Amino acid sequence: MSLMSKRFSGDPVLEKCLAGSHRMMEPEENLSVMRVQEALRRLDKDPGILDGIFGVKTGAAVSEFKREQRLFPDDPVVGEGTSGRLDMFMFHDPVISGDADFGELAGFVAEHRVEPFVGLELANLLRKSFESQRHDLGRAMLDRLTSGDCSAIVAASRARGLNDDRIPENVIEELAELPRDASGVTVSFEDSNGRQRSAIALNDLLIRGRMVLTHHPDGRQAKASFRGQLAHELTHMRNEGANLEHTPTFDTDTFLDPVLAANLPNTAFVFMHFANEMNARHVTWITEREDAGDPFAARFLPPAELCAAAHFYFAETGLRLFFDNGYMANMVQSHEKTYRQLALWLRRTAQLTFTSKPEQQEISARLFRDAADVADVIAADPNTHRPIGRGLFPEPGDFH
Repeated sequence: MSLMSKRFSGDPVLEKCLAGSHRMMEPEENLSVMRVQEALRRLDKDPGILDGIFGVKTGAAVSEFKREQRLFPDDPVVGEGTSGRLDMFMFHDPVISGDADFGELAGFVAEHRVEPFVGLELANLLRKSFESQRHDLGRAMLDRLTSGDCSAIVAASRARGLNDDRIPENVIEELAELPRDASGVTVSFEDSNGRQRSAIALNDLLIRGRMVLTHHPDGRQAKASFRGQLAHELTHMRNEGANLEHTPTFDTDTFLDPVLAANLPNTAFVFMHFANEMNARHVTWITEREDAGDPFAARFLPPAELCAAAHFYFAETGLRLFFDNGYMANMVQSHEKTYRQLALWLRRTAQLTFTSKPEQQEISARLFRDAADVADVIAADPNTHRPIGRGLFPEPGDFH
């Protein structure tokens, strides 16, 4: 016997609960606990914050549910009877298309290609205004799932449960072995039929709302955003065909010092990672601003503020974020070189895809080109006023 609902099915911890080989109780802490918390909340119980921590409030909600269902003993423990009964309440028939909360993502969740909490978030994006960046991202992701270009979006802890022979074992291991301090990863690969695909893994702590991002080298932290990271990874995926990693090091529109770029290994990869990060962090910033009730944030953002935010990541952040091979470290030794190189890379970033909507694409692309012009002005005159950085997520001011 196994779990049937899309929210519980395939969860190894909850499957063990159903089999009687595990008892979930305080102080257990994992994504499986969060699934129980979410189910209890849907049944009008109060498990406290949905954070994946089995605490006193979650235990009390479990006991209340058990008393209502005449499951005894009514102790704060999820075992065989409780997991089975919760699963029954969460089950929707037919499995593939049932459960309106998942909308068009229901089938992918049922097939375990999409983590249930990701499915809920993507379905929420699709319900947003058609003109919004959030809807655009949700639609782009649904299209890639439907076409098979995206094989899966899973929690890292569930990656080894992917049942798809087309995904190479080394890709599954890369998804499953996501570093603890990494919010997520998009892995591109060639499947067994020679087709290019991608898969995304998200940190369990991120999904649980328990993750922070650390600014190196000073150790300040900003709260990570599950919705934001999802937008971030989706943006990476839609720019996979840009092939920035093949940029020749003699390209003077990309590298301020082409000789240095050529003499260091993988300089094009460093550039590609920076450009992709700025692109994704900008799209994420737009989605976060939309959630805050500001749908025109990019339209009215001063380019100087975007330039300041990009400088923060280029010159004020530990360069391991961009897998620097020494090229960026050399640039930041000089004020002029820093801003001249930043200007070149901002102009190249403007060529990436921010959205499928032409007007909004041009707004962001022009913003990056104008920010590059600001960088050139600052390079020539160090006394130029530099505002607080905005336009990238997290913003410099988000780190405390």
